[in-house]
Amino acid sequence: MNFAFSEEQDEFRELLRRFVEERWPVAETRRLAETDAGFDRAVWKQMADELGLQGLAVSEAHGGQGFGMLELGIALEELGRQLAGGPFLASAVLSNFALSNGATPEEHAEFLPGIAAGTSISAWADAPGLAVDNGRASGRVAWCIDAHNADLLLLTTRGGLIALDPGADGVSIVAAKATDLTRKYAHIELAGAPVRKLGVGLDPDAAAVKTRHQAVIAVAAEQVGAAAHCFDQAVAYVKERLQFGRPVGGFQAVKHRAADAYAVVELARSAAYWSWWVAANDGAELGEAAHVVKSIASEAARTAAYENIHLHGGYGFTWEHDAHLYYRRAAANEVFQGDPVAHRAALAVELGVLVAG
Repeated sequence: MNFAFSEEQDEFRELLRRFVEERWPVAETRRLAETDAGFDRAVWKQMADELGLQGLAVSEAHGGQGFGMLELGIALEELGRQLAGGPFLASAVLSNFALSNGATPEEHAEFLPGIAAGTSISAWADAPGLAVDNGRASGRVAWCIDAHNADLLLLTTRGGLIALDPGADGVSIVAAKATDLTRKYAHIELAGAPVRKLGVGLDPDAAAVKTRHQAVIAVAAEQVGAAAHCFDQAVAYVKERLQFGRPVGGFQAVKHRAADAYAVVELARSAAYWSWWVAANDGAELGEAAHVVKSIASEAARTAAYENIHLHGGYGFTWEHDAHLYYRRAAANEVFQGDPVAHRAALAVELGVLVAG
């Protein structure tokens, strides 16, 4: 196994970091959080036209760049540093996974080009409890990321993947106030809404499991980027903040807190890069990698965000400082598709240490 990124991948990271810092820094994310959409459509178009980000992991046959989880992980990590991206996670990542796993080649050709071009925004949610009968769906799907921005809704149900038009009769999308102020969530209310079943002839259970595993690996990539930013921000501050005529970073108690944060961030980064490699190679360890990285990255993001607040002292607790935005994102991402306790239990089952029951 090669543990180093290629020269091209390193260049891609540098290019993307510059783009995000210039066009979508956390200050812009904070401003956009006050808008209904939560993102700037001009920047979204620039992401698609100049960087091809929305089609990063879409095949070239469908208008994408044909890369895999390694490149997608880099993109998510860099966007996570600034809490940026808007519907990128929902559309270019989660919906792409759902369609790639749970739809037919003909359906790929129908839906993926628009997602890759950024002209169509899709939202995905895991909805195993949704009632679907005779082409109609009823029930509630809570906390769907960017559902109110979507042109297409994709739901993974017990019977497989279904697609529906957000504007169809029987579909109601209600914006939800979430802990995470920098990401838009909505609840989907369905009352006999017409749906289209996708992936006829495919194994719906296998598709659903793979999509869930890929989804948590993707979110963990975001968590690593956010955690790294929090650590870097905290270290920069304690080097500059003076107390008794010396930087507070020179005090032993501060050093210990920073060292603990560094350790968890680096552990999460290592776990994330391994999980990307497994996902990129469609490895048999995909489930194991998903459980490992989601549990480690969730705790790293929360720890780094917490320490960033405290190492900034009283300033870190103010509304004006960005530290609370990272803590909020950490808290929200931690429970996405299961918290660390749930993933460690699932890992124990995966490894045969425990029996599912």
